[in-house]
Amino acid sequence: MAATKIIKMPAALITIATSFKRFYQQTMESFAQKLSILTLAQYLYMLALLLVIFSDSFSWVAAITVLALAIELLPLFERIWHSLLGKAVLLLFYAVVANFALSWAGGVVNEVIGVSAAHFAYTHNLAILLYIPVWFVFITALLILAAQMLVPFYFLLFIMLKPLGVALPKLTENTHFRKTTWVLRLMLATGLLVHLVLYIVPELEGQVLKKNLTSDVSVGIEQPLITVTTDGGSGESDFQDEYLQTRHKYQSSVRKMIALFAFEFEADSKSRCQKDISSRVVELNDYEIVEIFRDEALQNGFRFEVKKCISPAFPAQ
Repeated sequence: MAATKIIKMPAALITIATSFKRFYQQTMESFAQKLSILTLAQYLYMLALLLVIFSDSFSWVAAITVLALAIELLPLFERIWHSLLGKAVLLLFYAVVANFALSWAGGVVNEVIGVSAAHFAYTHNLAILLYIPVWFVFITALLILAAQMLVPFYFLLFIMLKPLGVALPKLTENTHFRKTTWVLRLMLATGLLVHLVLYIVPELEGQVLKKNLTSDVSVGIEQPLITVTTDGGSGESDFQDEYLQTRHKYQSSVRKMIALFAFEFEADSKSRCQKDISSRVVELNDYEIVEIFRDEALQNGFRFEVKKCISPAFPAQ
């Protein structure tokens, strides 16, 4: 039989391997222990940071960051809500937001149908139900992000009043890694707010420019050709493209739902006024009607026409 040769590892190499293994185990145990004491909001901040580093999906970063902020500020919201002044302020604020959503929904109905939303009460109500949640969530998210800009001043006030023995209430209930969480929260909130402002402000300026050009054209003033160029980075352009696609899909689906609801539920299949067999009618007054036709060639799938009411009481001349 051949002799088996046993190769022994050097003692120094064994010591190094053992030390590395012990260091790895201690590091992983320490890391797992630190992760176990994090709150849900802190986990979400870490996830948002990883998405910022390794992903280009701005919408997911925004949603996760706003969700983490909402979770952290929920106890503060409850304290405000349980006070009489806080309830008054919150109800007044959301009443103002609801009024803007009401006006916006009326404009969308008018854009789709072509007449005042007052003649399509049920369709207007549907548009309100579709837009109010979006307005509430969007405005609340903007306020939460903007409020993070005031947190440094709050901490400065906290430091100034601490020697005087005045204790300010805590904004969050984090007990571990509060400074690190604050820095990470401020970075994410500032980035999101800057991106939103960089998109919203040029869009509002574009709307004003469009209105001015329209008014000038209506009075016969010839406008020179205006070329707008942007030198923004690829990150901003990607965000704008993603935002535009999401907004376009939502607005398109809402307008299709409004047109479908007006045809199926608001309009009448029979009327005293003369109409096409396949169309439906909503009477504006004794003399005018809105006749609705299915038209797949149009974007919303329906065609709305304002016509004179031809009836036994008002025959065609």
